[in-house]
Amino acid sequence: MSITLDDLPTLLALLDKHPEWREALRAVLLSEELLKMPEELRRLEGVIAKILEAHRLGEEALAAFRMESERRFMELAGALTRLSEMQNRLSEVQARMEERMTRLEERVGHLEERVGRLEEAIVRLIEVQARMEERMTRLEERMIRMEERILRRLNAFGARWGLRSERAWREGMRAVLEEAGFEVERWTDFDERGEVFNFPSDVEVDVVIRNGRVLVVELRTSVSREALPTMERKVRFYEGRTGRKVDRRILVTPWYDPGVDELARRLGWELYGEPEEIQE
Repeated sequence: MSITLDDLPTLLALLDKHPEWREALRAVLLSEELLKMPEELRRLEGVIAKILEAHRLGEEALAAFRMESERRFMELAGALTRLSEMQNRLSEVQARMEERMTRLEERVGHLEERVGRLEEAIVRLIEVQARMEERMTRLEERMIRMEERILRRLNAFGARWGLRSERAWREGMRAVLEEAGFEVERWTDFDERGEVFNFPSDVEVDVVIRNGRVLVVELRTSVSREALPTMERKVRFYEGRTGRKVDRRILVTPWYDPGVDELARRLGWELYGEPEEIQE
């Protein structure tokens, strides 16, 4: 018995009533590869699903990577912007520093120029001072020669009037003092220990006692700086031997070396050129 196309609806209806016939019919109609295809399709669907899942995860990772990259890019762009601003400020600061350095160099140049002029002025001043010192030296030499000439003339003048010797001049001055109202006493004692002249010798001191006050008077034609300490030792020797305190020290001389007047005053001596100048 053969089955035609018209019998197909009846066959499908029977297959609906008997589902177990479907497997038997499928086994007859389909080959083994076709029967396994649904399983392969399911396995392929699983692989595709995994691929799609992996793709989805990749897309998500890519999106996250893009977001992170964009975030980092924005941060880098901000950092670059700040760096650019800092570079601009640094350039401005450097420009101001260069400007200040330029002004400072100009000021240093002016200062160097002024220092150079000052050094030249100091050199000229030193030269002028050297010339002044040289002139002062020559002037001092002239003064010394003049003093020597004056001293020689004084000596000549003293010799003319019979006063060449120290003793004669002192006697003359003593007479003038007595005429001026001063009573002059020649005090003499022997210095056995050499306190005055550093060797044993007689010590003579001209003493004036007036109104109970003791005055020591030194009468000299000229006085050097070296004579002052000896005069002072004579006063102390007199005070030690007599027990009297000397109230005034009077030096009468027409001529003395430079600086004698200042040293004499420091030692307490009153300096006079003539006996008449002595103040009571």
